[in-house]
Amino acid sequence: MLKVTIKYIFYCVFLLLSGCLERKEDSTEQEILHAKDSVSELRIDSAYIKIKKDCDTLMVYGVPKMVDSFLKDTASLQSFFDKTKVYNDADKKVEKVIRQLQADCDSNLLKETYKRARLRQKLKPWRHTKAKV
Repeated sequence: MLKVTIKYIFYCVFLLLSGCLERKEDSTEQEILHAKDSVSELRIDSAYIKIKKDCDTLMVYGVPKMVDSFLKDTASLQSFFDKTKVYNDADKKVEKVIRQLQADCDSNLLKETYKRARLRQKLKPWRHTKAKV
């Protein structure tokens, strides 16, 4: 009985020590992923601030120039959007978000340009009337 108790105590101590001295590699992997995500978030936030600032500046100063060129020649409006560089990044998540932000800014600029050009031309919506029979 004594041998069984000693073996039992030995196995219990072994299990306790192996459980307490377990490697913590999983937590380091999680910390690395968390650090990468926080860096990505910071890059996205800084890109959002820059794109928002540039978009606001273009809304104030660029849209009137776009409207003038649009009213002269409708094809010349594309030259304003072709000048922007396409963003490339090693982190595909960051690249996707930044490209989406740039596309949203471009679409807002285009909407505002069409809106101002329409107001300048003083075009009003047409109502279709039924033909009298």
